[in-house]
Amino acid sequence: MATTTTNIVNTLGAGSGIDVKGLAQSLVDAEKTPKKERIDTKITQTEAKITGYGAVKFALSELKTAFGKLNDASDFSSIKPSNTQSNALGITASSTAEAGSYNIEILQTALMQRTGSSTFADRATPLNVISPDTTGTAFSLNLTIGGVDKGDISVVNPTPAGMVSAINGAKLGVTAQLINTGNGYNVVISGETGASKAFSLTSKDSNGVAVPGVSFTNHLQTATDASLKINGLTVSRSSNTVTDVIDGVTLDLYANTTGSARVDLNRDTASIKDNVKGLVTAYNDFEETLKILGDRDSEVEEFGGALAGESLLQSVRAQVRAMITDTSSTAGTTIQAARNVGLSMDRNGQLTLDESKLDTALQNNFAEVSTMFSAGTNNQSIYSAAPGGLAGDAINKIEKMLLSTGAIESLSRNSTAKIAKYKDELADLDARMEKLMSRYMSQFSVMESIVGNSNSTRESLKGTFEGMAKAYNS
Repeated sequence: MATTTTNIVNTLGAGSGIDVKGLAQSLVDAEKTPKKERIDTKITQTEAKITGYGAVKFALSELKTAFGKLNDASDFSSIKPSNTQSNALGITASSTAEAGSYNIEILQTALMQRTGSSTFADRATPLNVISPDTTGTAFSLNLTIGGVDKGDISVVNPTPAGMVSAINGAKLGVTAQLINTGNGYNVVISGETGASKAFSLTSKDSNGVAVPGVSFTNHLQTATDASLKINGLTVSRSSNTVTDVIDGVTLDLYANTTGSARVDLNRDTASIKDNVKGLVTAYNDFEETLKILGDRDSEVEEFGGALAGESLLQSVRAQVRAMITDTSSTAGTTIQAARNVGLSMDRNGQLTLDESKLDTALQNNFAEVSTMFSAGTNNQSIYSAAPGGLAGDAINKIEKMLLSTGAIESLSRNSTAKIAKYKDELADLDARMEKLMSRYMSQFSVMESIVGNSNSTRESLKGTFEGMAKAYNS
């Protein structure tokens, strides 16, 4: 500022013209620049914090995904079934299935009754209904299943096609198909599988008299139960899908076996180990993210050191660490926490896995491992008050941390509000500097006018003196 003032004085003293606008802009910039730089720095730092909060949320989301592969009992469905006659028998094992071997012989699959009608010349030829109902019903079909009267099916359109439509529309446990045999049309009625689903179907008009030519007496297939032997014990069921013979196992019966099929239910823990390894990776990535955010000397672009000194990092780290190290809310007798399956923290805060310890736990205490992680339940909710196991509880806590009402989102919103405030300060600074510029321009314009007048007077006096000197010299 002193140098600028000296230049002004020297310039004025020399009587030369002054760049009034340039001088005013220089003075304004000298006052504005440091203030603007301070505000811009605050904006940059706050934007970095918002990015940092986003990085924390992303790391937590990845950790939640890893826990999500261990929080349901179904994640421990490690039974891998095999059988020697897959063309005759299908095997599906759920999370409750136990390892074991079975000899299964299918003696008879469950069958549905199929009954054909009398033959009709055409699909649309009207049937000979002697006494139709005055309400619009041409005739009705009475259905009985397993000896139980299911009621009457009203046939409005008295044709073979109309009869099929009425039967299927009633949805009483039988279905109808119209088949062209080449020698006419037949209606084939199919029931449900199992001996108890045998049915009868009879026609009648409004007087209760059978409709001429409409009968269902051509028995094509008899309804029977499935019959099979499991380890020598004979079992019968009405369906070809059998779910209540071997715990956690669904048997799908396709055809009779040739002798006995051997079924082995083997424990497959490879996917479980991969999920536990995935949790280790996600935790260590989370920890690395927090270290970068808290390191003032970090050279990572965008968010390195963005949250240095923030108490949030210590709070989140402590909460997540406890999710791994605390005893499970559904601890077993032997498997009570992650440490019992080989998970532990090293001195650098990294999560490590002792695979041999995990293998032993899965081999000897599989059920407890499953319950320790998942509480033996599926599809848990954050609103449930029931214990969720180590993984279920962790997901519950992480989801609450990520809520819009959580601390992370609250800090992010506060930072966004600060940026808006800083931008308002910049706008206010620009407005004040514009006024200052106007004031300087006004002041220096007056000075320019005064200097101009002084120069004019100087030139006038100079001319007078020069004229006087010439006169005297003459």
